[in-house]
Amino acid sequence: MTSRPISLFLDVDGTLLDYAAHPDAVVVAPDLVRLLHGLHRASGGLLALVSGRAVESLDRLFAPFRGVAVGLHGLQIRRQPDAPVERAGAAALPAPLRAAIDTIACAHRAALVEDKGAAVAVHHRLPAPAMQALLRELAAACRRHGPDWTVLRGRQVVEVKPRGATKGHGVDALMAAAPLAGSLPVAFGDDLTDLDMFHAIRRHSGIAVAVGPRIAGSGDLQLDTPDESLALLATIGAALRDGARSDRIAGLLRSHAHA
Repeated sequence: MTSRPISLFLDVDGTLLDYAAHPDAVVVAPDLVRLLHGLHRASGGLLALVSGRAVESLDRLFAPFRGVAVGLHGLQIRRQPDAPVERAGAAALPAPLRAAIDTIACAHRAALVEDKGAAVAVHHRLPAPAMQALLRELAAACRRHGPDWTVLRGRQVVEVKPRGATKGHGVDALMAAAPLAGSLPVAFGDDLTDLDMFHAIRRHSGIAVAVGPRIAGSGDLQLDTPDESLALLATIGAALRDGARSDRIAGLLRSHAHA
C-alpha cells in the first residue's frame, strides 16, 4: 500500500509556546518562526495551526510566517496560506449573554475577559472549587440567554462559544479537501480543548501527541513541555527533508514513545 504523506496539526499555547499571564504576553522566539517555515516547506504545505486564537492573531504572533490555520476552535478555517478565512455561520453573541458574562466575570474577579468577536474567553487564576462555580454560572447564563452557545474549559480559561464549534470540526474540514486530503495527520496538543482534535485525528487514522500533564494519557505519545514539542518537530522536519513518509515518521514516533 502506498505510504500517505504526513500532515501536522499544531496547537499553539502550551504546545508550541509556554503560557503567559496575558495572551499577548507570550514570547515567540525567532527559532520557532524558522521552525514553522521549515516544517511548512518540508511537509509540502501540509502544516496547520489549530488554536483557540483567531487566525488574525496567529498571523501577528508568528509573522512573517502565514500558513493553513484553524482559529477560534473551528469557527475560522484558512485552507491555504494566501486564501481568505472561512467563517462558520454562527449567530452573533446575544447581548444579554454578553452582559451576563461581564457580570459573572466581575463577580469572580476574572483576570481578563477577551472578546474574540465570535467567542468570549474568561481568563482566571481561580482554584478548582471557584473555577467550577465560574463554569457553572457561565453555563447557566448560556442556557438562559443563548441556548446555541456553550462553555469550553481550558487551562485557566473558560470560553463561551457557539455550540458545535470544535477544533475537531476544523480538522475534519481541512482533511476533506486539498491540500490535506489523503494525508496521515499528526496532531500536537496540551489541553482539554485539544481532545476534540485528537478524536478527529483518529478518525483519519492519525497520531496524537499529548503535551504536559492536563491531558496526559490521551495521546499515542506523551511529551512534558513545549520545548520537547519543538525538539520532536525539528526531528520530524529533518526526516521529511530526507524524503520520509508516513511509515518512517510513524516508526520514529513509536521509537520516541518508548525511548
